[in-house]
Amino acid sequence: MSIPIELIQAYEEGYRQFSWVKKINENTETLRTYFEKGQNRFKGARFYWQTPEQELTLVGLGKEKELSAAEASFENVDAFLLKEQQLIYQNDTIAGTGAVLFGGFAFDYKSSAQNDWGEMEQGLFYLPTFLITQKEEQQYLTISFSAETLDVLQQRWLELNQEFNELLHAQVKTRAEHDELEAEEVAVSEWLTLVEQTVERLKQPDPLEKVVLARRMKVKSTESFQAESILKNLQEQQMNTYFFVLESAEHLFIGATPERLLKATATLFSTASIAGSVSRGTTAAEDEALGKYLLNDLKNRQEHKIVVDRIVKEVEKMTGVSIQPQQPQLLKNRDIQHLHLPIQGKRQKEYRFLKGVQQLHPTPALGGEPKELALAWLVQHEQLDRGLYGAPIGWVAVKEDIGEFAVGIRSAVFSGDTGYLYAGCGIVKDSKAAEEREETKIKFQPMLRGIGGKIHGESK
Repeated sequence: MSIPIELIQAYEEGYRQFSWVKKINENTETLRTYFEKGQNRFKGARFYWQTPEQELTLVGLGKEKELSAAEASFENVDAFLLKEQQLIYQNDTIAGTGAVLFGGFAFDYKSSAQNDWGEMEQGLFYLPTFLITQKEEQQYLTISFSAETLDVLQQRWLELNQEFNELLHAQVKTRAEHDELEAEEVAVSEWLTLVEQTVERLKQPDPLEKVVLARRMKVKSTESFQAESILKNLQEQQMNTYFFVLESAEHLFIGATPERLLKATATLFSTASIAGSVSRGTTAAEDEALGKYLLNDLKNRQEHKIVVDRIVKEVEKMTGVSIQPQQPQLLKNRDIQHLHLPIQGKRQKEYRFLKGVQQLHPTPALGGEPKELALAWLVQHEQLDRGLYGAPIGWVAVKEDIGEFAVGIRSAVFSGDTGYLYAGCGIVKDSKAAEEREETKIKFQPMLRGIGGKIHGESK
């Protein structure tokens, strides 16, 4: 395939980094198939992203640039974007194509001696070599690479196009389902005690209103966990969710989250409040009754209002206009239903997207309220490393200040034959420890079902 004349012209103008966008006209493959076909050549350097409405799906294969640990802070990622947008030549600016940085920030940058997250513990972002984008019915390919000489530019163009052509013809290896799994809720008695301590703290006459406590479930299999089979199961089982996968070496972070943190177009900031939850019913009548209970339950409405009030306050700063929130509606997933309220406003021109993400994270649905007091309580008392759980995960365009981040819940991290599922719940002064444990059990279910196989083991 001959090199486009525009790339040669860009090189002559001084560019040494390139992101070339082109349509894929024979789009017979699903984007999940591209992800699966990359399991051999790109395993450990892949990502997958799909919005709840499925209007945008992204698959990344290979790493051209990577930011991890201290480089993956909000400030450093945004500084990287500001620098790189001047250095990269890109031939098109269709949202979701071109030079796209994908990854996740750490929840709170608190590390532990027992690191179950590998190099993504403190955050991880990378610019993929190959980005396949599907917007509605059209697929696009972005090839990103660098070249210091014209000969290298031409050589890399030919090599990468050949590599992608080989990917198209790769065979997808079927993966066996897990026959048996050992599952164990980690440190249950300690967590129940912490819930009770937190409730007592919230009853004190000071500003702390809510704290979100997380806990883990450990799963063990006789064979390695595979992103392909878990993603396939999640997509067949879950609805109204984002699907995401982020790989780094031997570690894999995957989930099906219902919660948008922030989406930025050129003109709008869009977010949502999700808080308060109840299980789904086994019959239509029971499901409707549970939904009505959730809409009218004082404790859940209070929990949701705390989240709405702070998100509205932050979005008003980002947009410069007053926002009048509406009444929440029900968001139903397979195992659980939530109180849900979309919130959006026209963005101020100079307000950076990642600044908005940083301002919103963590919302009271994942940290607590007020933010600073809740996080201080978690740092002191929560004895686990959340890593990327509950933190922003998503994408941002290098050439434009647009993108979208979700909240990394209903998720798990895996390495080899071991995984940790995460779940959390909002603790307010009326919370009951046993009821909160049951709520987190429901929240473990999507990932447990996504793993597949028969579950054995007792809670401890």
